[in-house]
Amino acid sequence: MLLIDRPMSEQMFIQGPVGQIEVFVDYPQGEAKGFAVVCHPHPLQGGTPQHKVPALLAQLLLEQGCIVYRPSFRGSGESHGVHDEGHGETDDILTVIDHARKLHITLPFYAGGFSFGAHVMAKSYAALPDELKPKQTILCGLPTATVAGVRHYVTPPLKGDILFIHGEQDEVTLLSDMIAWAKPQRHLITVLPGANHFFTGYLKQLRIAISRFLFVQSI
Repeated sequence: MLLIDRPMSEQMFIQGPVGQIEVFVDYPQGEAKGFAVVCHPHPLQGGTPQHKVPALLAQLLLEQGCIVYRPSFRGSGESHGVHDEGHGETDDILTVIDHARKLHITLPFYAGGFSFGAHVMAKSYAALPDELKPKQTILCGLPTATVAGVRHYVTPPLKGDILFIHGEQDEVTLLSDMIAWAKPQRHLITVLPGANHFFTGYLKQLRIAISRFLFVQSI
């Protein structure tokens, strides 16, 4: 384990494929037991690293002792480039993961994402060799088909220790699409009855589901 003696949170910049990537880094109190990369929702729809769902993911991973990296997607915040519908963003996130891994060679890797960020993390996950995949991954509101008014998402098949959380009343990424994608892979899906895409009013339940997933693996 690595003892951290730094500010609790800081902003840093990593050189990516099209310029700088803005990254917010959160440090746990005491010894670091892992590192994590958490992706935010669609930047053209108001998504930022400070959004309530990735912020909750980051907080729960911090409580597990992870150093958490929260990058801004290209064209948002102080990250260079323009929005690339998840293609260039995947390259950027793989760059962030590689950078963080080199800083924390001995620590296990965790990953998370919400909505568009879940899509980018899923693509990044699929691109990593098995030995470099995250120990655990949390994907909330993962788009797996057509999002009305936005685009059609092609989500790669995934294997591994992954927690999928979806709102029953998700009007953006339909639960029926998620089930159709997950069925041939026999994935478990945690469904929050009545919850919409943004888990409005369901952050407590979201916290419970994620905490149980992380806690089981830590004991």
